Amino acid sequence: MIDLLRRIGKNRKTVLGLNERYLEYIRPYNLSPAIEIADDKVLTKEVLSAQEIPVPETIAVINSYEDLNKIDFDSFPSSFVLKPVHGVRGGGVEIIYNRDKNGEWILSRGRRIDLEDIKAQCRDIIDGRYSLHQEKDTVLVEERIKSHKAFRYYAYKGTPDIRVIVFNNIPVIGMLRLPTEQSDGRANLDLGAIGAGIDMAVGKTTTAIYGKSGLIEKTPGYNLPISGLKIPYWTKILRYSIEASKASGLGFATVDFLIDKEKGPMIVELNARPGMSIQLANQVGLRARLKKAGGIKVKTVEKGIRLAKDLFGGEIEEGIEALSGKNVIGIYENIEVQGINGEIYKGKAKIDTGADSTSIDRNIAIKLGYEDIINKFEEIEIPDEYTRKQGIELMNKFRDELVPKYELLEDVNLIHSSHGMSLRPYVKINLVLDNVDFETKATVFDRSKLTYPVIVGRKSLTKFLVDPAKKKNII
Repeated sequence: MIDLLRRIGKNRKTVLGLNERYLEYIRPYNLSPAIEIADDKVLTKEVLSAQEIPVPETIAVINSYEDLNKIDFDSFPSSFVLKPVHGVRGGGVEIIYNRDKNGEWILSRGRRIDLEDIKAQCRDIIDGRYSLHQEKDTVLVEERIKSHKAFRYYAYKGTPDIRVIVFNNIPVIGMLRLPTEQSDGRANLDLGAIGAGIDMAVGKTTTAIYGKSGLIEKTPGYNLPISGLKIPYWTKILRYSIEASKASGLGFATVDFLIDKEKGPMIVELNARPGMSIQLANQVGLRARLKKAGGIKVKTVEKGIRLAKDLFGGEIEEGIEALSGKNVIGIYENIEVQGINGEIYKGKAKIDTGADSTSIDRNIAIKLGYEDIINKFEEIEIPDEYTRKQGIELMNKFRDELVPKYELLEDVNLIHSSHGMSLRPYVKINLVLDNVDFETKATVFDRSKLTYPVIVGRKSLTKFLVDPAKKKNII
């Protein structure tokens, strides 16, 4: 991990290490009373609730075996979370999703436990199994947050959380943690969850890490792009993170949120000792951001929010480009297509990662010198009575006949539509996108009635990363 951190910035000074973090930021800015609040989840909730900062509802607090024996678990809702008050690194947390007709509680992956299992887990927590020094602990039972619909396809079983580090009343860096099958539905990076950096200006994900795989662009298994995922209630999250820092007295604080589908963001934990994984997820060093935020007078929460967005937004894009070797583009871009006859088309294009290939309007292609190829294909007619098999045979016939004949014809494709079957040419084109000049292939057909005369598909986007939030002045 340290080696990877060293590669984030141009030199080691950009990275905040463990000892440096303690000496420079934790000890001076987090006094003992504030650390005591952060280390006790029940006390954290009391302090935040007193300031009307939203936290999950407490169902029960179990301090001892005697308390445990008095608890009526049948009175609990069918869904809840059981956790140690002084637990570290997510240890001892048990998420109960439902209860079946036999009275057993259902955990992730359909696993079931009975009343004695629940009590055994509580006893382990009370005995200090999950606390920092194995000291006696307390069981906290609270409502289970139902995940917001924005994360429906990105999180396996559990609820994603958002981590924000606040320094000097300015949120300086953020991370979204997505549960995976490997992490057993828990938003815990040590267990195999995904950690995604967040652009502080707009609240959208950027780079991401996943266990030993390091940097990833798509979710494992489901293959969904991680970059560009919008965090709901982002400005409200920034507001609550500053208010929590003020309420607890932590000058250098980690604030963890869950977003309920109905209630919105809630703070589930404060931490006085921010970890380093957030630097890896963002691919930026924390030290530089802390130095930038230090010394600024932040009198209001509104100013803290504004500074977070102004100071730490947008620059992530440059880091992504530098690390990935790929340009970051939006979903609408200005392009140039260089014709084989010397003509150049300049215009707008839609960047469509849902489309397999690039597509260019017939009339533009004719102006760029592809008229012979287009005319040849427009002479081809496929009889209405042809079956799909016969259409494929015809496609292969013309592929063998025409591709060797026309130097700029890359391939032939069979298209099915409401008008029947047709053959379309794939031609080689020279495309300039975001000042990158490269050769790709494009299918040609009549797009005159469509909004965009050119769409750029994913096979032409190997040199780029697409950020739906990026805006440009389009021709």
